[in-house]
Amino acid sequence: MTKADEDAIREIELRFNEAWGRHDADAMVESLADDAQFVTVNGAWTTTRSDYLNLIQRLHGSGGPFRTSTRETPIMHVRFLAPDVAMVHSQFHIHGDIEEPVRTGIGTRVVSQDRWSVADRSSPEHRRTRRPKALDGATGNSYVRYWG
Repeated sequence: MTKADEDAIREIELRFNEAWGRHDADAMVESLADDAQFVTVNGAWTTTRSDYLNLIQRLHGSGGPFRTSTRETPIMHVRFLAPDVAMVHSQFHIHGDIEEPVRTGIGTRVVSQDRWSVADRSSPEHRRTRRPKALDGATGNSYVRYWG
């Protein structure tokens, strides 16, 4: 649990954002473990790296809503749960989404020191104009899902 470990963990998010801006699906999944689970801002739940790659290819492809978007992470907090496991909470903004000009969300990553790979990720979206209608704990993730 050194500064180098924390920097390596933060780099995962930064590389993800860079890959997002290039719409490079392969690079977006490079940090995921093969059995990583991912819950998107819209509640899509993938249970493998391959499933998430397929989803990202569709979302960033020629007809996808994120095909011209960029992503930034202004806030990141790393908390070590054990010497080889950390949880990362981050606030992110997506700009240029075809459906919405700006999206803001809070992401949670669980990473392990096996090359600091992502084991689990959820990204509930925060929209000030919407109110939460339910808590969804069915996936084992604690997050609020928003509906219009």
